[in-house]
Amino acid sequence: MLRPGKSLLSLKPIGNSSLDVRAVSNERLNDKLYLLVNSNHEIATSQLKTSDIDQESNIESKIQIIYSDESSNDAEIKLYRKRWIILLIFSSISLLSAFNWIEYNIVQDVVIFYYNQSLPDDPVKKIDAVNWFSMVYMLCYIPLVFPAMFLLERKGLKLSCSIGAFLTLAGSIIKCFAVDQNLFYLAMTAQTICAIGQAFTLGIPARLSALWFGPNEIGLATSIGVFGNQLGTAIGFVVPPHLVQKKDPIDVIEKNFYYILISVAVVCAIFFVLSIIFVSNQPVKAPSRAQLEIRKSASLRKEENDFEIFKQSLLNLFKNFNYILVLVSYGINTGVYYSISTLLNLIISNYYQDENENIGVVGLILVASGLIGAVVCGFVLDRTKQFKYTTLIIYASSFLAMIIFSITIQINIWTIFLTTFLLGFFMTGYLPVGFELAAEVTYPVSEGTSCGLLNSSAQIFGILFTHTQGRIIITYGPFYGNLFLIIMLLIGTILTAMVKQNFKRQEAIKMALKEIQEHQHI
Repeated sequence: MLRPGKSLLSLKPIGNSSLDVRAVSNERLNDKLYLLVNSNHEIATSQLKTSDIDQESNIESKIQIIYSDESSNDAEIKLYRKRWIILLIFSSISLLSAFNWIEYNIVQDVVIFYYNQSLPDDPVKKIDAVNWFSMVYMLCYIPLVFPAMFLLERKGLKLSCSIGAFLTLAGSIIKCFAVDQNLFYLAMTAQTICAIGQAFTLGIPARLSALWFGPNEIGLATSIGVFGNQLGTAIGFVVPPHLVQKKDPIDVIEKNFYYILISVAVVCAIFFVLSIIFVSNQPVKAPSRAQLEIRKSASLRKEENDFEIFKQSLLNLFKNFNYILVLVSYGINTGVYYSISTLLNLIISNYYQDENENIGVVGLILVASGLIGAVVCGFVLDRTKQFKYTTLIIYASSFLAMIIFSITIQINIWTIFLTTFLLGFFMTGYLPVGFELAAEVTYPVSEGTSCGLLNSSAQIFGILFTHTQGRIIITYGPFYGNLFLIIMLLIGTILTAMVKQNFKRQEAIKMALKEIQEHQHI
């Protein structure tokens, strides 16, 4: 399941100074953006108030610009080789969690056939029941996102990673005992445990990269962490359809289910043990000057009450009309993506019988094209800085791609491969761009809080769309189910067009750069 990471922004001011810009609001400094500049000047600190760019939320924002002598901090900064081992372990845990998410729904027809005895008699309720294998991940995330974020930030990386790995392992083991035609509800219980585990790992990539990696590695490390989740989804789309097929006898289906589930459980056990052994909260020495300053400023965390800051952040977000527009439009786009991923088998099998293997390939293309789209769209945004127009064009392209997918689906399976590529490219490409837009309109509110609400919105819309589209497909056919999603994307495009170009973070950075240039001329 796709999730954006926290926003990191790197700039270079005029001259030879290097500028590391990083939001550290999840470290209790939600009204400060630290700009650490390596300079030959003596250590100096200045604060720049930016209340003029934040009138809408009635918060006075501060930017603290710290000029420090590079050699003075070198002894306190170190990169450890262990960071790559930790990243590999986490990415693998995330991969296994994503595989568990989609492994049942991509072979939905086989699951209904196999568990028929323990499913409701009503055909519609049968499909609804199986769809909950996917939707339970969305449902569990909604109430757990903020407790999981709090645990990650207050108790550390190791505990969150270990809890996620343990719950994924526990759910995977229980699934092995649920390979019985009468034990559908045991399988669903196991899936729920895996879903709870994922809530504790989805927020880790950005946190892990900030705590363990140098400033030039953060983007790469976060991308690798997120890539693990996407790779797990891609493998989940491909492997089950090749091993579990409806045309096989019950005993063969049962044997192949065992192959998949036991293999996953064994791999989960390996990486759970590795997480206990190797994962640490943070290295002894900071990986960057930015992290070093955050550690030195840790005493600021004691000045304010955790709950009060969190409550104030939420109030500020819900008073921000621009953010509400982004919140709803983001949820619609991502909810459509979740619905298509969950119901892919149901949609395509209406036109092409016994094509589960090709349906798996379609799912793989959806994920792979999305990874390409995220990189390309993020690159375009970095170069243009046109947050609203870039987001709007990508959103409108998702809307058009969904129309093309819906009206050409009957031609042949090869056409679906092409249209799915377009769909995945723009829908997933929207995710990081939409998140950056949200970060711009909500600055200086904690990006962790705004990100958590965006993800919660995506889960809510994902459940609503999956349930609604599934019912429409059963009653009227897949074209009308897709038409429902097209209408939703049109609404999302209109809402995106309504967002005003009030980009507070960009204004703050411009003011900071001006301050830096003035300092360099002193």
